[in-house]
Amino acid sequence: MSEFIIAGGAFMWPLLACSVLIISISIERLWFLQLRLVSPHGLKNQIINLYNKNLLNQRQSEEISQLSSLGYLLINCIKYKDLQRENLESKIEEKASEVKHLLDRNLTMLGTLATISPLLGLLGTVVGMITAFTGLSEVTGANPDVLAEGISQALITTAFGLFIAVPGLVMHKYFEQKISHLLINLQAEVSDFIDVINK
Repeated sequence: MSEFIIAGGAFMWPLLACSVLIISISIERLWFLQLRLVSPHGLKNQIINLYNKNLLNQRQSEEISQLSSLGYLLINCIKYKDLQRENLESKIEEKASEVKHLLDRNLTMLGTLATISPLLGLLGTVVGMITAFTGLSEVTGANPDVLAEGISQALITTAFGLFIAVPGLVMHKYFEQKISHLLINLQAEVSDFIDVINK
C-alpha cells in the first residue's frame, strides 16, 4: 500500500486526506441521522398524554426538546399553542428550518470532497504525464519501458481519485434522500400534533 502511495506522487496525500474526511463524515451522518435520534417512534403520543394530563413541566420539556428533532418541534408547538393556526405553523416552519440545517450538517463538505477527488487525481495524472514526457525528451532515443512506467505511475492518482469519489457521491445522495424522508416524517408528526393542541 505504501509503495502504491509513493508511486502516485505528491497528489496522493491530499487524496488520502479526502478519503479520510469522506469516511469520517459518512460515519458521523450515519449515526446522527438514525430515526430514533431524529423522530423516535411513539414520542408524539407520549407528549400528547403528558400534555392532556398537565404533567409536562419545564424540566421535562427541555429534556424532550434536546433528545430529538421531533421533540424539539413538538415542544415548540406547545410553547406557541395559543397563537392562531397560521401563526403557529409559521413559527414551527422557522424551527423546522433550524432542524433541516442540523440534519444537512457536513453534507456540503461531503459533496465537495467527492467532487474534487477525481479532479485532484486528474491533476496528479497530468503532472505525472508531463514529468514522464519531459524525462523522455532529455534521453537520447525513446525507451518504451521507461515511458510505460511513467504513464502507469501517473494514472495511479486518477484511479485513486475515482475510487474515492464514487462512494462519496453515493453516500451524499443517500443522505440527501434520507434527510428528505425524515423531514416529511417530521412534518406529518408535527401536523398531527398541531391538530390535537390547537383546536
